[in-house]
Amino acid sequence: GTRTRAPVGQDQMAPLKTIVAALTVGLSVSFSTPGTTLPLPKEAPTGLRTDDVDATWMEFLDTPPQEAVDLATELTDRAVQLVGDLFAADGNVELALSGDLDVVVSGGGNYDAYYMGIAMVLERAKTRPDGSEAYAIQRHAGASAGGMMPFELALKFETTTLESHLSYGVLSEQYASLYKSALAAMYLEDHHWRMMASWQTETYAETLSNLDNRIFLALSCLDPLPALIKVANFTAVDDQATHAFMATGTYLEMYDGMVCSDGGTMSGSKMTPLFQDHQRPQLIVDLMQTGYPSSMVYRVNTTQYYDLIKQGQDEAIEWLQTGVDPRGVDAITLCPVDADVKRNLCE
Repeated sequence: GTRTRAPVGQDQMAPLKTIVAALTVGLSVSFSTPGTTLPLPKEAPTGLRTDDVDATWMEFLDTPPQEAVDLATELTDRAVQLVGDLFAADGNVELALSGDLDVVVSGGGNYDAYYMGIAMVLERAKTRPDGSEAYAIQRHAGASAGGMMPFELALKFETTTLESHLSYGVLSEQYASLYKSALAAMYLEDHHWRMMASWQTETYAETLSNLDNRIFLALSCLDPLPALIKVANFTAVDDQATHAFMATGTYLEMYDGMVCSDGGTMSGSKMTPLFQDHQRPQLIVDLMQTGYPSSMVYRVNTTQYYDLIKQGQDEAIEWLQTGVDPRGVDAITLCPVDADVKRNLCE
């Protein structure tokens, strides 16, 4: 689930979750025992100098490089074209979605590109050519990257979010020597996402509350036993939004006085923190079913990221037309309002 955790098969997931939970308990003991020092993951791997790459990343957040801007424009034009084609023959064509719904996105690191593509289509297809509403998305919930991406889209909107993620690919290529080892790549992305989290809290402080009760971030916290905590109110006060944003997708973060880590751990076997109130059908996006290589979870390759966004766009269009996942892997599913969701699975 973490932006930095390599994906594992379902059969390996349960023991992994137990290990993470045990590790989290161990961390809490370290916190409360005087004299014990905690090896926080904020420490860079030995010999890794990040001053230059950090400064460039901050520049990119304010002014994305032209390459990222161009790619974002291409992807935006493509989404407009695809949705235009969807309605071209019949503006009232029946879609697999109608009425009010909620969206839930699983953990999956940089597989979040897939959801980005889906979101670009959903945002445009919800309004038919005559201006009438095809469907309406009321709330988003997610764990790890699946919580971060809807949060970013709601706060910074599509263009900025798209450009920032593509910029990270450009950054990784510009400083390729720093990203050689998996460990360094994992550390750097986590480190840079912390910088971005602080930047966006500060930059968008006035509009953070617009996300209240619309975006639900899943956190795995000690309360005092491991529990799934959902955060749905956001403020720049005490940097609360930064801590919530990071806590859903990193290996250790303090939130509201609790030790927290990646929300995927406590969100069921598919890392999907489903809404439990049976208010609406839930569109579920499983990032672990993209079919892309596991190395992508912790490394951004611009071409790969761009291609996965395109795949998300294409599969969203096909799903809207048929209601069936095009590859038959349930990457996109619709959970009925009356389904049993107690285990954070649609049953």
